[in-house]
Amino acid sequence: MRLVGRVALLLVCLYAGAAAAYSVQFLNGIERDAKTAREEQIPLILSQNRNALKVERAASLIRSVYLAHDRKIERQIQLQLQTLCQSFTLDENQTLIDGARAIAASVKVIVSTREASRRLRDSDGAAITSEIEAQIHATDAASAEAYQHAINTADRLSETLATDAVALADSMASTIGSAAREVKLGWTLILTLPVLFFVLTLWVVSRHVMAPIGSAVARLDAISRGNTEPEAPREPVFHELATIADAVKAYGALSIDLTRTNALLKILSDRDSLTGLANRRSLQAVLDTTFQTARSGGPDIAVMMIDLDHFKVINDTYGHHAGDACLVAVADVLRRYEADDGASVGRYGGEEFVAVVPGRDEHSLTDIAERMRVEIMALDVRSDDGRRIALTTSIGVSRMAGRPLDGVQRLVSEADAALYQAKRDGRNRVGLTTVHTANGSLKRNRQA
Repeated sequence: MRLVGRVALLLVCLYAGAAAAYSVQFLNGIERDAKTAREEQIPLILSQNRNALKVERAASLIRSVYLAHDRKIERQIQLQLQTLCQSFTLDENQTLIDGARAIAASVKVIVSTREASRRLRDSDGAAITSEIEAQIHATDAASAEAYQHAINTADRLSETLATDAVALADSMASTIGSAAREVKLGWTLILTLPVLFFVLTLWVVSRHVMAPIGSAVARLDAISRGNTEPEAPREPVFHELATIADAVKAYGALSIDLTRTNALLKILSDRDSLTGLANRRSLQAVLDTTFQTARSGGPDIAVMMIDLDHFKVINDTYGHHAGDACLVAVADVLRRYEADDGASVGRYGGEEFVAVVPGRDEHSLTDIAERMRVEIMALDVRSDDGRRIALTTSIGVSRMAGRPLDGVQRLVSEADAALYQAKRDGRNRVGLTTVHTANGSLKRNRQA
């Protein structure tokens, strides 16, 4: 497999070098064409556009001078036209220069004939004879002819500029199109061989790499589901994959043992080793989850802190073995409330237990806590020498009651405070934290 990979890598490198050389060659050609367009063709097009605007301006001035009929305005417009026509000489375009000169000459004729017509009309106040009228008509005709000649010249220049601009744009488009065709052809050739090579490589990888790996994974999956003797896959062609398949087979067998061990460890990590109830860590997760659910509009929750009275005395009098037996017996009592009342019960630490009860009002909570207290008090737990151990418990209860609390620890603290108040009041009783819903205030430790 290493040899195949090296040969493939060598072919790829050779092809990449050839493709790079060819790409550099035709990209340099494209760069030259772009430089030519930028430095020569585009400035020419811009110049043609400017000249077209000048010709359009000249045509407007021709119309203005012809329609002015005022000596001062005619002279001003003639001066503007002469300046405008003179600017065409800067472009070194003989057609434009000749056309501009023709326009300037025609405008000069318009102005001079207009002036001659005025002199004929104002000839010493004498009456206009038929001969003078004929001369006036002749000068007006000459002015109109000069005007028409100037307009025709401007139109011809506009058409010439438009034709030249189209030719330049067409030349640029041809250059760009030629470059695009060259890029298209070149990269089509460059990409064809890699595609064929990729298809061949894909077939080899699919048949001789992915298929053995898939078979090994399927075998591992079968082993993880408990099938210890799955169908053996076909032996891979490549030695490395055969080694991987053997390793996967061994790992599959090992994963079965690990899964079983992890499941056991998960149970042990979530449960108190003595009582089998939820330990403090998993109980905290239940507290957080049920609190968030209640705050999001779910069932209201209550927390009960359950603590055995005088448990140190029991340990000192009957021994720690007897104390452990008391804890197990109490856990058995509390476990029944998980099935009957939907509570989540766990050992919080030492002789202290916590019950999380959802969806109950104050009366129901008091009833549950009282039943717990009575059942624990009725337990018949014996010491090693056969003596009955008297058990009592104090319980503190706090409920959320729709209050906008910051966290579940507030409920735990309230239940803990109610518990210790019950102990101070004589033990073996239930302390309930009452919520006044009108203002959300608390009245602590009402004894049930």
